[in-house]
Amino acid sequence: MKTETLSTSLGDLINVLYEEYLAMYGDEDLASVAAAATINDMIADAVAPSRGSPALKEAESAA
Repeated sequence: MKTETLSTSLGDLINVLYEEYLAMYGDEDLASVAAAATINDMIADAVAPSRGSPALKEAESAA
C-alpha cells in the first residue's frame, strides 16, 4: 500500500475553509468567522490531552 503525503500550509487550509464556507453561507463575514472557529477547534483538539491518558489522570488526582 502506497501512501501519499501532501504539503499544505496553514494559510492554504484557511483559504480552502474560507472559500468553502463562503460558498455555503454566501456571506464574507460569516465565512471568515466560521473558518477561524474551525481552525481554533482543530488546534484545540490537537493540543488537548487525551482522555484516559496517564498524565491527565495524575494531574486530575493531584488537584
